[in-house]
Amino acid sequence: MPETPLQRSKQRPKIGFVHRFDARDIRSWSGIFFFMARALEDHVGEVVYLGPDKSAGTKFIVDNTARVNRFWQRLTGKFLATDKNRVLAKRLARFFEKRIEEMPCDILFAPVAAVEIAYLKTDLPIVYYSDITWNQIVDYYPEFSGVSAFGRAEGQLIESLAIARAKASAYPSEWAVESACDEYGSPRESTFKISFGANLNDPPSRASAICRSLSGPVNLLLVGVDWDRKGGAIALECLISLLEKGVDAHLTIMGCKPPVGVSHPRMHVIPFLSKHDPEQRKQIAQLFLQAHFMLLPTRADATPIVTCEASAFGLPTLATDTGGLQGSITYGVNGFLLPAEAHGDAYADKILSVIADPAGYDDLVVSTRNEFENNLNWDAWGRSMRNIFEMVLQRPIPSGSSREPFDRFSATENRDAASENNQGSPELASSLASEVSRM
Repeated sequence: MPETPLQRSKQRPKIGFVHRFDARDIRSWSGIFFFMARALEDHVGEVVYLGPDKSAGTKFIVDNTARVNRFWQRLTGKFLATDKNRVLAKRLARFFEKRIEEMPCDILFAPVAAVEIAYLKTDLPIVYYSDITWNQIVDYYPEFSGVSAFGRAEGQLIESLAIARAKASAYPSEWAVESACDEYGSPRESTFKISFGANLNDPPSRASAICRSLSGPVNLLLVGVDWDRKGGAIALECLISLLEKGVDAHLTIMGCKPPVGVSHPRMHVIPFLSKHDPEQRKQIAQLFLQAHFMLLPTRADATPIVTCEASAFGLPTLATDTGGLQGSITYGVNGFLLPAEAHGDAYADKILSVIADPAGYDDLVVSTRNEFENNLNWDAWGRSMRNIFEMVLQRPIPSGSSREPFDRFSATENRDAASENNQGSPELASSLASEVSRM
């Protein structure tokens, strides 16, 4: 006997996760797919993995697009097309249409999956999520200046079709929301700003995150794989400026190597550490806990996850006011945003103004951790997405989860930790208890 609408309304929805890569692989999209899927399971419904697409037909298209691009680049100096092209989009549409037939769903979730849904024929409602629009990509990242006029037009078409297909769209920054609405006609009433979370399976305890002291060297941390784009030179300028101003400072670079000949006795470089190796993960955590400021003088970024992770560690971030950084950094709450033209001395001056008031720095550390607990975690993301799914499905979604999300950890334990780490400051301890009670 078929289910009645009343019976269906009492069930958690089946969410088809649409992407050609494997969302279960924690390495896909820097782990974001993995944490998104888990948050949806915790707060919305059952995730049905419709990907990955490892078919020979899709591989043929991808491989030959790459071959054509190599030829076209030698001929014209441009890339002919990106993966946002109609040939791949129509192939992926056929693949996912078949998968939906084989694995019935109630609703589709398509993160950074414009090419997957642009030509998808389905009556199922689609919730689209991305951190950037195509216009922003090609006009913002220097490496995309080499895309041909044809490639740009293809990408524009795919992005427009995908946004038009979605019943609701969400982005982690107002920067991306405004582009989707103003440049692609995404309706304001169904386009939302929902921040990323920190990609941490085991975030540090609140007690360890807010326990920082300015007695000793000021430790700076820069994390990124691209020295130039992440502003490595500006970070080094900041270190030198602090030293010249009499501050005992140290800079750790994690994830990349400076150019040959660029070094400093107070700069330590760790080219690579893997979160997937337990010992290296502990080393990463120690670097975050020992630092006093995260530096991210990036030249171009959508919404980097590392800022959310820094907040989990109570580590304030000084970053460039560019792209979608405002989506994860609130000025004076979990860090500061500086103008794109700011050099290292401006970053050093901001650090000096903060450390000149040790109590103010302690408050900044606490508010940084609070920002993680309240907004920059995947449970907060999942709760917000639940509201969107309910709106699209036009029904409430029953609660139910097999996991214990972050926001259920002991409030009593955290109130005790706050008291132990802030003795002599009853106002601060009271504020911490209040924040914990809101989690």
